[in-house]
Amino acid sequence: MFRITARKKNEKSDLTYQPMKTRHICLVVCMIAISQLLTAQTFDFRNVNWGMDSAQVKKAEKARYIDSKNNRIMFAGKLDNLDTKIFYYLTSSNQLYKAFYMISMESKNPSDYVKNYLMLQKLLSEKYHSPYSQVVHTINGRTITQEDWGSNLVSDNLNLETKWKTLRSDIVLSLYSLNDELFIEISYASLEFEKKSDQEKMNALLRDL
Repeated sequence: MFRITARKKNEKSDLTYQPMKTRHICLVVCMIAISQLLTAQTFDFRNVNWGMDSAQVKKAEKARYIDSKNNRIMFAGKLDNLDTKIFYYLTSSNQLYKAFYMISMESKNPSDYVKNYLMLQKLLSEKYHSPYSQVVHTINGRTITQEDWGSNLVSDNLNLETKWKTLRSDIVLSLYSLNDELFIEISYASLEFEKKSDQEKMNALLRDL
């Protein structure tokens, strides 16, 4: 009798432990997969380099094409299991200067967005080392703790932003609310070609003055 009772007790303990263990394993696997996607790049962004034209970008990108307009090309893809829109921006002379992921989740729980923001922040720091800027910006100017991030995101009172820089690119991770919907964004901008894009816009404005 004693042995049977002890085994049942252990079985109950194992059942309690397994879901927690499974969730932990899933999170670790997700982090590893996204890390590989982010760190495997030999290009400036995904399979492209700054300065490519629109035809080269479309040929290089394997995600599902959505549309092109106003020097912008949009695709739908994934970062591991995270659904994301992938945007490419080109200068008026048709040279790639900026690209970004806009990540949305099925979950509407702001704590899930905070968790993924922190995970991506960690992974990007592993690739690009320490960020040069970390901003927790509240619209009302209040200083809040990390425990309050979720509730302030829901009330549109919070923007989170972390920045890294390489020799060729400026990388920005952000979490914000837009039209009552939460988004995580990872943007990559060329230090060289973004300046060129700004100059082309100024020249176009100057011609019209």
